Amino acid sequence: MACPQGDLRLSGPQSGQGTGGRTRSRDIGGCALPDLPNDTYVSQGPWHDALVNASIPWDDDDKMYDQCKLRRVSGGLDNDTVSCDKWVYSKDPFESTFVTDINLVCDDKALDTYASMILMAGMLVGSLTMGILSDAYLCESPRWLLQKGRTKEAAAIFQKIGEKNKLMMSPKTKSLENIEIDGKGETVWHMFMYFSLLIRCLIIFFNWSVASIVYYGLSLNVGDYSGDIYLNFFLSSAVEMASYVFCLVVLDITGRKYLLCFSMLIGGNACLATIFPVLYGTEAQDWITMVLSLIGKFGASASFAVIYIYSAELFPTMMRNSGLGLCSFMARVGGILAPYIGDISDVVKGNLGTALPLVMFGGLSVAAGLLVLFLPETSNKVLPDTVEDAKNFG
Repeated sequence: MACPQGDLRLSGPQSGQGTGGRTRSRDIGGCALPDLPNDTYVSQGPWHDALVNASIPWDDDDKMYDQCKLRRVSGGLDNDTVSCDKWVYSKDPFESTFVTDINLVCDDKALDTYASMILMAGMLVGSLTMGILSDAYLCESPRWLLQKGRTKEAAAIFQKIGEKNKLMMSPKTKSLENIEIDGKGETVWHMFMYFSLLIRCLIIFFNWSVASIVYYGLSLNVGDYSGDIYLNFFLSSAVEMASYVFCLVVLDITGRKYLLCFSMLIGGNACLATIFPVLYGTEAQDWITMVLSLIGKFGASASFAVIYIYSAELFPTMMRNSGLGLCSFMARVGGILAPYIGDISDVVKGNLGTALPLVMFGGLSVAAGLLVLFLPETSNKVLPDTVEDAKNFG
């Protein structure tokens, strides 16, 4: 990202040590000068530049001043450093943020990641419990009620449907007498007792986790891209909306299986391709990284939209809500991992650290997309009601 004019803490030393460099937009702060009560992030003049050069070490890897260390010049140890305990922040583009208000930087920077992890952990607990509870209580379809042995409730709904459609039904039909019920008492855990169904579930769970990792990883890190953050956020949202419209148009044409595979592959390959402009490009090619990231967001959003429908149709009627609850549980596991993968650049410095999260997102997405090819198609098929039906499905 091109540094704003006068933002000395990012633009480089004025004494010949460096000439500037690229940095992430999240790097908005720097150590406050200890002997300057009214220190600011923006340069106040040549005298201020000289103080910064003398007090803050230059980081050759990140091409910027160190954000967490100050030089300690006492005792003649000019190269000795100490941790700073006070910071100044850029006001561009935000006057203040939660991070700058409570100084979530340096040693406390990981707390930002932990906050995202806690949010996803709460969603994880809710998805696991609510899915199971929804199979036990929320008004259900007659088909589901019959599978659960709740014939009277199913008959009442069945009669309403008949009356609404002006159908003539015999008393036995209305009361659903002598109807055979298969799979009574089955739960979602029975899906794991058969090898073919176990593999199917593992592929579904992996796809949910990857879709969540890529979707939240790209969404949470939209501020890391070059250019105007407001425009980037708008483009990210627009691409997500476009992916949903795309899915609505082609879902019944292509089928669930191939649309999910396509979404995963296009998003994954776009993320993998970002390694070239990041490692070998210059600031002039930063827009390529942004475009590829938006394509990755399109694929991740589309796959998230399709996988909800696809998973619901793969699980038998008896355990559809519980199955989706487990899928959502796995998605939250991916959501917990997403902030940590996105923050790898805090550990791995330089351009490689910037590219590595996108490469990991891309590799996982491609793997998940290829595994989808081993699943059966559900479009225009009679969906399974029981575990036995699921075994024979596809």
